[in-house]
Amino acid sequence: MSKKSSKKRKISFQKIFNLVSFTFLLACVIFYGGRFIKLYIENYKEEETNSIANNIKDNNSDNENFKNINSEYYFYGTDVNNYVSYSNLIWRIIRINSDNSITMVLNNSITSLAKNSDYETSYINKWLNKTDEEYTGILENNLNNLNKYLTFTNTCKDNISDTKNITCKEQIENTYITIPSLNDYVNTGGNDSFMNNNEYFYLTNNNSENKTYYIDNDGKVGKSDGSDPLGIKPVITIKGTIENPSGDGTKDNPYTFEEETSLFGSYVKLGNDIWRIYEVNDTEVKLSLNNYLEINNIEQKYNYSQSGYYHNDTKNKTLAYYLKNTYLSSLSYKDLIKETKYSNGIYSNTTNFNYIDVLKETVDTKVSVLSIGNPILNPELTNYFMSTGISKSSNNIYVFQNDFKLYTKISSTSLKIVPVISIDKTILTKGTGTIDSPLEVE
Repeated sequence: MSKKSSKKRKISFQKIFNLVSFTFLLACVIFYGGRFIKLYIENYKEEETNSIANNIKDNNSDNENFKNINSEYYFYGTDVNNYVSYSNLIWRIIRINSDNSITMVLNNSITSLAKNSDYETSYINKWLNKTDEEYTGILENNLNNLNKYLTFTNTCKDNISDTKNITCKEQIENTYITIPSLNDYVNTGGNDSFMNNNEYFYLTNNNSENKTYYIDNDGKVGKSDGSDPLGIKPVITIKGTIENPSGDGTKDNPYTFEEETSLFGSYVKLGNDIWRIYEVNDTEVKLSLNNYLEINNIEQKYNYSQSGYYHNDTKNKTLAYYLKNTYLSSLSYKDLIKETKYSNGIYSNTTNFNYIDVLKETVDTKVSVLSIGNPILNPELTNYFMSTGISKSSNNIYVFQNDFKLYTKISSTSLKIVPVISIDKTILTKGTGTIDSPLEVE
């Protein structure tokens, strides 16, 4: 009988230690990894909930004038709470895009220019967006912290032959600022859209005959060759990551999201007068009076000149002379006003409606009036002379109208006056720049 040799199996403490350690580490990974994922998801949801886009969606979930069209949410109609304050300007939300970015249009036009061509090659595009050329990007240069708050705006640019069959196959995609498309106008209600506010303004689209579309002061769609100076309503897009908005979207309490203020568009109080900053450079700000020129509470009228558009403040019986002498001497703050360059050019088909040429032609003076190519920040004022002519031999001068369709009048006509001045920007040390708390000299 053979003997079985029995050997006791030796216990490996190293293997037991490794197994226990692995189990412990795995438990830690599962426990803490799970907590990390849970917290991440909760924070992500919180950020998403706090985004301005989701705030607006929540506020309008039961609003019949807030419509989902192809995964984009459009505000539709005239009586909608879609107001946004940005860069001291009031905007209206057109749509919330699928990526939560928000496309919005300025409530009022900001200037009047001829379109005269395809939008992307037009001077309107140059006025809105920066290029390497001087005097371009007038609006882009003034918007508050653009790179922080804005992203590129996608806008339809299709040639459209039938306004009842609008396509959107081609888009403008590589600029921050555009103007409304026919698609935007129709999707927000057309003639019953909040965009229809008795102003003429251009759209991006042309038809097959290369005529450009525009909206007239009754809200109707028209076509033209683009040679008329009409309103420019900028369209911009806020990034989808913007969070924690304040306001409720009403006209009196618009949505806001800026962490800092800008000078452009700010209100300024000098003496008893309220002005508004329409241009900012390294050393000074240019201001346009926020109402008509008054002396002793009486609105004044004056003719531009007996002949021609040239702003000559040494020639008696001209608006230029009146502003420099009678008006300036009446101001208690006249010593703050600087002599600087103001635009004084011509704008017509002979110059290809190039606003850049208008702004390059300047005169040195202390008080002037707005020129074509300047931002217009108070659209309620109307029927006053600008400093822009149609030719060197003509007595016709452009007149601003609050429907933003400019026309000309003989320079010897007497009209109300909206003056502009310049002051050192470093002296404005008091106030926040709102209408209720205007900037002031300390």
